[in-house]
Amino acid sequence: MVQITVLLEIQDKDSFRKFESAAIKIMEKYNGKLLLAYKPSEAESSISNIGEVHYLEFPNIDAFKNYRVDSELKKLSELQDKAISNSIILVSGENVAYQ
Repeated sequence: MVQITVLLEIQDKDSFRKFESAAIKIMEKYNGKLLLAYKPSEAESSISNIGEVHYLEFPNIDAFKNYRVDSELKKLSELQDKAISNSIILVSGENVAYQ
């Protein structure tokens, strides 16, 4: 399994909801899952421009890459550009253990 953390700067909430609803359906074609989505607390967080944080899971990196280049997802690019001003994507790599 591959875990992905996405930090999203949202510029239009209505467009964002529409985009995310469609993107999640496309993600399911690749056995991807939105495990968790939350809005960070502005008062308690060290950064204030992140509107939502998403945790995703895909069976492997190829499934995630295929999702990212999906033709239906590409058709949503205008809506995505209207909805999201910036995103940071972190893909799991080597596990780290602390004692």
